[in-house]
Amino acid sequence: MSSTSTTTAPRADLACLDYVDREFYLPAQRVLPWTANLAALPGEPGTPLRMTGVVRSRTGEPLSGAEIEIWHADADGCYSGYSVEILRNNLRGIVVTCAGGRFDIATVQPAPCEFSSARGDADVGHLNVIVHARGYRPLETRVVPSVGGARVVGESAVETLVDVGAGGAVSCDFVLDPIRPACGPQPV
Repeated sequence: MSSTSTTTAPRADLACLDYVDREFYLPAQRVLPWTANLAALPGEPGTPLRMTGVVRSRTGEPLSGAEIEIWHADADGCYSGYSVEILRNNLRGIVVTCAGGRFDIATVQPAPCEFSSARGDADVGHLNVIVHARGYRPLETRVVPSVGGARVVGESAVETLVDVGAGGAVSCDFVLDPIRPACGPQPV
């Protein structure tokens, strides 16, 4: 059994695609139900990985219909859409949470991407995630599955370390902050 990692939205001035692999982002991906398989074809090579969790508000309310935009490299470190051998929508999609804010995503353990110009020797296999919900600030993070969650993360990085349990299971909850109105009293 693995423990649940909780990720909260960073300060508004930190929320940008600099924390995920921008160069491998492809807009307008396929929309998937709350329980989804990111592999475009059966038999995707690699170690199975299953990420489950809940998207909720800061007050704990589950966010039904939240969108988890997710993309990652395959078991060889290659991203779809950047190689003619890999289907454009493989290991990427937009997963929509169910009524309880839950998601259950089947995929494979990503390998470090050897072609990334933004990463160096410190690159590790990770899932790029942007969580959107109407009325809430987007959350952007790199989910790093690792045994025991033991990895030093640089100060400027926004990463979520998740413990890989039996059978490649990880649990990760995402907590979103509401968008504050431009005028009027601001909460303290």
